[in-house]
Amino acid sequence: MKDPRFPWAENLSPRLLKSPWWIGHIPFAFELVGRLRPRVVVELGTYSGSSFAAFCQAVEACGLDTKCYGIDLWEGDMHMGHFDETLFREISAYVEENHPRVATLVRKDFNQAVKQFDDNSIDLLHIDGMHTYEAVSNDFHTWLPKMSERGVILFHDVNVTVENTGPSSAPFGVRRFFDRIKERYPHIEFSHCWGLGVLIVGARAPAPVAELVGMARSPGFCEYFEAKGAQVSKRFEDMGVALPAHVPYSSIARGWRRAVDKVQNLSRRLLHIAGPG
Repeated sequence: MKDPRFPWAENLSPRLLKSPWWIGHIPFAFELVGRLRPRVVVELGTYSGSSFAAFCQAVEACGLDTKCYGIDLWEGDMHMGHFDETLFREISAYVEENHPRVATLVRKDFNQAVKQFDDNSIDLLHIDGMHTYEAVSNDFHTWLPKMSERGVILFHDVNVTVENTGPSSAPFGVRRFFDRIKERYPHIEFSHCWGLGVLIVGARAPAPVAELVGMARSPGFCEYFEAKGAQVSKRFEDMGVALPAHVPYSSIARGWRRAVDKVQNLSRRLLHIAGPG
């Protein structure tokens, strides 16, 4: 049975599903956009585009004259490894074909891209770039002056910790940063799909958005969006989409070291120079 409290989550279905790590939050993204009706949406860390395409799809479904900006270098980072050009070409072609009116991809460092935006101009900001504490803190403080009085900021991966993910998540600092600042603002937290933190940073957020914060305190709210997100994730699994393949930076470093060693060994043989030891 449909829940009439959440018409946007109930009536929209994502058209682009490319990777599993964020898609469980798409139903909430649909509902948030429908309630916030943002004029400018900015995403820091667009990757393969599932979240960005969801924002674009929602603003178009609302009939809004919104501009959505997906910002990324599409080069990779310490968490994801190195990206080749395929990733950027695929999302670029997708938004050009499906969302040409609302979508703009910005291939810049976040600290450079921020200069393109006026203060108090962004209604919805999604922070999903490099996930160290220092990087997330920098993204938040750098972009906060750009947020409007209606502004909402999303943080992905607030539920990635050593306790629930293992030692590989030790560099992740989103949880720690979100915990440090969340009490300053009305906020919502979701634990599913690696977690999503929601901060209402605008002093004049629309009433339907403020209503979500109140509803989040009631039983069943998070469970509803977790269940809706699980449906999206199950659909993705059934599609059998091949995940983008990346070379971890540690592997690149090892490969580079092996290449250097080969050259040095060859040089020693050619020049009759004994190796060490």
